[in-house]
Amino acid sequence: MGKEFADFFDISLLGGIIVKATTLEPREGNRYPRMAETASGMLNAVGLQNKGLEYFMNTIYPELQAINTHIIANVAGSTVESYVKVAERINELEHIRAIELNISCPNVKQGGDWPSGPHVNLHLK
Repeated sequence: MGKEFADFFDISLLGGIIVKATTLEPREGNRYPRMAETASGMLNAVGLQNKGLEYFMNTIYPELQAINTHIIANVAGSTVESYVKVAERINELEHIRAIELNISCPNVKQGGDWPSGPHVNLHLK
């Protein structure tokens, strides 16, 4: 979520950080193994593992408020409605400067498939 780097350098020197994806409900992610080293680096298929929106708002966000840089929240979901619910709630948080929609994660079932349905107008700060 970004705060882990504080042991290594002053995070406020960064222009901003994008935190790990948050979904409405907790997600276990993909089964292990889900990382592999290659000659060119690392490949991963974590599968958007996270503890859900309530955990983010009650546990992660209070810690992020102390970081003096721009915080960008990454929002993921499985339906348009779930994206909207998470984005609306995160948009209420003062220290979040932007929201990134995770709509093309190849590491989940149907990762590249954007849920079909009505267009949604979401007015964020």
